Amino acid sequence: MPTDLYTKIYIFLLNAEEEDITAGSIIYQEIEDNPWISQNELKMKTNRERPLTSNKIEKNIKALKGKFRKDTSQLYQHLFSSVNAVSIFELTWKDPLANQKLVENMVPSSLPRIIWEKCDEFVVNFAESNISVLPQKLSHNGEWKESDKELADITSRTLSSLNDSWNNSAFSSEFAKSQNEGTYVTNVIVPAIQVTLKGLPLGRSSYVSRLASADRKGEGQTGRQPDIMFVMKHDGKKYELIYVESSRLSCTPQKKKDDEIKLWHETNDGMHWMHKLSGLDKGEFGIIGIQVAGRIIRLNVLIRDVGNVHRYYHLYKAEISVQ
Repeated sequence: MPTDLYTKIYIFLLNAEEEDITAGSIIYQEIEDNPWISQNELKMKTNRERPLTSNKIEKNIKALKGKFRKDTSQLYQHLFSSVNAVSIFELTWKDPLANQKLVENMVPSSLPRIIWEKCDEFVVNFAESNISVLPQKLSHNGEWKESDKELADITSRTLSSLNDSWNNSAFSSEFAKSQNEGTYVTNVIVPAIQVTLKGLPLGRSSYVSRLASADRKGEGQTGRQPDIMFVMKHDGKKYELIYVESSRLSCTPQKKKDDEIKLWHETNDGMHWMHKLSGLDKGEFGIIGIQVAGRIIRLNVLIRDVGNVHRYYHLYKAEISVQ
């Protein structure tokens, strides 16, 4: 075993919590930087369904009809007649019936009138928000840019987004450590970021993404892919303004360190492409990096100064009230 790999696994075993140490987590340490198969090949392997043979389909249909015969109710007799009328030779492995699955559309005959009225009201009152000219230039002067009322509204929206997680047993002390990263990001982190950025005057020109831009990827590369990005479109160009790296609710020291390194690499790349796409004043523009490690969220910013030196600052740290 190579020395660097041995050291990596040793550090993981030393720092990881007992419940996080499994055969899978140890193997992951080995393949994280040197995967055994390419990403595209892995997608093909995992997405490919194994077709059923005609003999297997026939066997499944016989088994299904046998289940219907055991029940003399009118419903099951009707189902038996319907399945019996189907030609086995017309079925393929893609048909649910070939896999002993009954599928039927259970759509209500009509929607309540109130639903139609609400949909019509939404369409009529929808006001598209977009910008053709960027807002005024803001300087880093140590003062809040929003009024107290705006800050209070943002705080209320953020706390409201946490209401669901407080009422979600998945984030209780009993189950919190078993939750994966995706559950934490989807249910807590992304909603909190969305409500915080909701008041920005950017409209449809901005969105949250998890895909690296084609420019930053480079030819034939996947690019460093953060857990979350905030992207803005302007004059036909895409600008990645915020990068977020998140762990699951239970975070190991090694994961925290790895994400910290990855995040400043991402902000550094983002600043490079930002200056490549648009001439920016040095020292007057920052790329935001947010790291979520367990319950702790850290806000960072990277700025290129007048001497072309990238300065990475830690601005604030807070605890996420998940429970």
